[in-house]
Amino acid sequence: MSVDLLFFFDSEDYETPASDEGELWWAEALSRHGLTGCFNLVGEEARALRDRGRRDVLAALTRHEIGYHSNLHSRHPVHLEYLEGMGWDEGIAEVLARESAGVADVRELTGKHPVTYCKPGSNWTPHVLAAMTRLGIPTFCDAPFEWAPGQPLWYCGSLCVGYHTSFDRYFDVSPGPERRQMMRADFQRRLDERRETGGVVVMYSHPCRLITAAFPDNFTAGQNPPRSAWRPAPTRPPSQIAELQADFDDFLGWIARESDARVITYGALHARYRRHNLWLDRVGFNQLLSPTDDTIGPRQVGDSWLSPAEQLGVLLWAAGWLAERGSLPDEIPVRPLLGPDRLAAPAEPRSISISALLNASREVSYRASQEGRVPAVSRVDGCLVGPGALWWALVDALRGEGDDLQLRQVSELPALAFREDFAGLRFQNSWSILPPELEAPDVIQLAQLQTWSARPTD
Repeated sequence: MSVDLLFFFDSEDYETPASDEGELWWAEALSRHGLTGCFNLVGEEARALRDRGRRDVLAALTRHEIGYHSNLHSRHPVHLEYLEGMGWDEGIAEVLARESAGVADVRELTGKHPVTYCKPGSNWTPHVLAAMTRLGIPTFCDAPFEWAPGQPLWYCGSLCVGYHTSFDRYFDVSPGPERRQMMRADFQRRLDERRETGGVVVMYSHPCRLITAAFPDNFTAGQNPPRSAWRPAPTRPPSQIAELQADFDDFLGWIARESDARVITYGALHARYRRHNLWLDRVGFNQLLSPTDDTIGPRQVGDSWLSPAEQLGVLLWAAGWLAERGSLPDEIPVRPLLGPDRLAAPAEPRSISISALLNASREVSYRASQEGRVPAVSRVDGCLVGPGALWWALVDALRGEGDDLQLRQVSELPALAFREDFAGLRFQNSWSILPPELEAPDVIQLAQLQTWSARPTD
């Protein structure tokens, strides 16, 4: 079985004019071998290329796929700094205000709308993903989460794909035969692993590092000097640059001529997994009413996976229809809802009326459609209920078991929130640019809440 391969390049070093040559070389080398990569441009880098007169670099990049790597990358305040503590709607509005100009500049200077967003370092929040989908950027690369290694995950409205290997890891390997053999052997092992498990391989690089000996350090640990004080990164000796170019060019030629890896684009990956206008029939709905365990998580219903938020949306819509018309519908729309914006307190153990629950569902379902997310709390029969307790109450009610039901005391987080990568999410000391004291607990909780929106690809 062939394996999909994505080449990805973080084009971010606007502080070092010499790094422009790295972007030019990579774009031309890929084109020379008939390969397509994705160049993820920082808005300020695109503007720097224009202002430095590098029309040749921009022209070379436009032969490839274009992504977006934030407007200012490492300049403070970065996403985590200004979004920590912000509400959901306020945060999305702030991201749109800060990032829309960068997206527009990248589109203007390349003639292409970005197809993917890449976080700078470890710097991201769910607000950013929701804002990027509103800006027409539907995939999230270098994502901190996948369904499994190389298997994309829908999360917060974005198709999330991680990084798996890099050209950068071979900078310090002896040049010539040793580096070339190691690159091929390592890559072949990754292809063999994917043949067994399925999925894609993403191989990335920072084009600047072909030329520079390090990243610039102007914004390290919260520093924010004026432009006049920016220092360019140190550059490599010309002989070392030539050795890296020769070995990387050899690898690209091997991929193009001999490897059975199938080089694809992020746009093609998104088109493969995107779905439109999904409806459940009664068979699928009845399947949804028969949970296989006592946890809330993504479920496969028929041929499609539904996120917990999508499942709750289906249950609410059906319950509202039943309350209004006295019968269940033959078909139910699946709405692409996001998760709640805050964590609800556990429900109190008490009995509620099924008729009150069904009547309340009409208003809750309407709110979900208007807000694009499941409510954090809903008022049902005189009490406040979180989405977890509401999910189970609706399942019990729609099974038609009696006139009343007992609210279950359940976790208001889906099971996926307790998986190691979500449960162990940390930002402090995760990227050299962040202030050392930054912990961002509110963003961490919001990221875990958004597992309500998570599901594997169909």
